[in-house]
Amino acid sequence: MTTNKITPKELWARQQISPLDVDYDLWNERRASIQTFSQMSQSCIFTVDVFKERYDFASDNFATIFGYNPTWIKTIRKQGDLLEERIHPDDRAQLIEHQIEHGQFIYSLPQEQRNDYQQIFQIRMLNARQEYVNVISRHQVIQKDKNGKAWMIMGVMDIAPDQTPMERIKRTVINRKTGEILTSAVVPTDQQLTKREKEILLLIRQGFLSKEIAYKLNLSIYTVNNHRKNILAKLNVDNVIEAINRAESFGILY
Repeated sequence: MTTNKITPKELWARQQISPLDVDYDLWNERRASIQTFSQMSQSCIFTVDVFKERYDFASDNFATIFGYNPTWIKTIRKQGDLLEERIHPDDRAQLIEHQIEHGQFIYSLPQEQRNDYQQIFQIRMLNARQEYVNVISRHQVIQKDKNGKAWMIMGVMDIAPDQTPMERIKRTVINRKTGEILTSAVVPTDQQLTKREKEILLLIRQGFLSKEIAYKLNLSIYTVNNHRKNILAKLNVDNVIEAINRAESFGILY
């Protein structure tokens, strides 16, 4: 995969936001509104300043639900990557990979379409009782600079209703203007699966063997095995378990 050749910060740097194009007086007023709303909400809310490359705000619920030091939360702008420390280490690595993939997708779009998308992640985080729980985290642009570039990102995190144990994060991308749910659009072109390959991978996930899949789909076992090889090659993995995990994280399988 090529995503390891660039970091999220390097992608955000492509915004090339000028200090002349951001109005912090305006943002301070809007931040105050978010802070007031967060006091009424049960969600954990945070904002990220793309221009200054740091967290801008985090709500008190991070201390209540996840056990963060309340003082650290109130001084989030000085704490660096504090919120990441309670994300499961495996999920943290995958989250970075997805952020890079999403950034590459966003920069492939015309400027006027780049802020239309919301990412929704299901990840594992340590709660205040030191237990890993499934969390849903929604990320989207909330404030643009004078030229329409993404300046402030808002995240809203909640404990997921589904607490089924998971080994990889789940990600969905939604176009907020059209309601379209994207899957393969954010997957590198060389890793996109055909309809038949997705069908076979779904059956593999359900526990069917190649000969059973061949019978079910009226294909030869030779054809099924060729599809299996292509799936592994496209997803750059060594076995079907890894293929299923990667396809789920891309949003290819549900």
